[in-house]
Amino acid sequence: MKNLLKPFAKVTLAAGLSLPFLFITHGEANATTFKDVKNSHWAYSNIDQVVKQNLVAGYQDGTFKPSNNVTRAEFATFLSRMFDGTDRVAEPFTDVADTHWAKDAIEEGLSLGFIQESDFKNNKFEPNKAMTRQEIAKWLANGLMVTNGEYGTIANEIQNGEYTLLPVAEYYKGGLSKSEYGNVGLMLGTGIMSGFEDGSFKAEGNTTRAEVATILIRFDEAMKKKPTDFKGLNELVEVATTGTNMLSATKYVKWGEGEFSNIIGKPHTLSRNNAGVATMERMIFVEGTTLQAALNNSVYAKMFVGKNTRLAPDSDTISLFVETGFTSNHEKTTIDAYTNGQTSSFIRNTGIQDKSVAKNYGLTTLDADNWGVFFKKGQKVKFWTESWFDYSKGTSDGITADDGSRFGLQRK
Repeated sequence: MKNLLKPFAKVTLAAGLSLPFLFITHGEANATTFKDVKNSHWAYSNIDQVVKQNLVAGYQDGTFKPSNNVTRAEFATFLSRMFDGTDRVAEPFTDVADTHWAKDAIEEGLSLGFIQESDFKNNKFEPNKAMTRQEIAKWLANGLMVTNGEYGTIANEIQNGEYTLLPVAEYYKGGLSKSEYGNVGLMLGTGIMSGFEDGSFKAEGNTTRAEVATILIRFDEAMKKKPTDFKGLNELVEVATTGTNMLSATKYVKWGEGEFSNIIGKPHTLSRNNAGVATMERMIFVEGTTLQAALNNSVYAKMFVGKNTRLAPDSDTISLFVETGFTSNHEKTTIDAYTNGQTSSFIRNTGIQDKSVAKNYGLTTLDADNWGVFFKKGQKVKFWTESWFDYSKGTSDGITADDGSRFGLQRK
């Protein structure tokens, strides 16, 4: 699939049909052409760019309608304009007539692979139906996969990884099918699409024409890169397959022979007071001493770091977030008892500091306001903890499970 703009095809309309797009030649229009797009609009520059590139055009009445939801027919047309595809697959849809203005784009989409017949029921495309964000993610992911087969491998690793963790609220709260993990992961990891301020991806939500202008620009930029160029993708894959982002997001290296995945879920008895048995489930590092630096350095930062987070104070310290399991050995085990039994620098008692972040993402965490709450005997509870970890050069640390399995890291 070539990453080239293709020239507009001449469209002939049957009598009585209206053309929803104003087909204009390259260079004739920009965002100032539209009556409803002021230069103060948040997407003005992106709308201007996609219009100049002839990816998206306006309506015959001189408007762009930036707040209108994008339909399937429109999005098929936008994507078809991004590729120099010459092959066509005859569309099988009973609701797309031979005279439909988007018929050629739909058939090109089927040929290129970003539209797949199996996604539609009863041979109906529903061209005027508003695209959901989940659908947009899938079409774009399909496009990436056809462009570069490595994206397909990455999507599969994210979707089927034993330790997959997506930095969206729906991961813990529900609302995103596991079958969409790979597609959404590709969007998050490349930055083509992202979550909202509340942490949600809004998979079933719609997308406006203004938002799509931004998405198309990011998609075009992504196609010019290799999958390995995206740090976020590297993190998502490493976590999915090993349970940690240590190698992709930090300057730590493996110390000794043990991988982190070797100890995941394995008992580590709190031997100081036999309070119970802890397990490590996932381990996420976020480098950075400011909120913006943290967000720039890790695709997972927004899931754990907020305005009220006390980030690492200097470059010799790094923020560490661990998903821990704990099973109490006693009828009444307080967090104090859990704390006093700790024997590892990886097992901590401090919950996620920014409560709004924990709430938005549905994170279970220890709560300092309920320090006297008891763990229940024999019942495993999983929760996230937060701490600072030694990040000075040459430092090394590790943890050993009860069966002797070991994990270690060292700062280069």
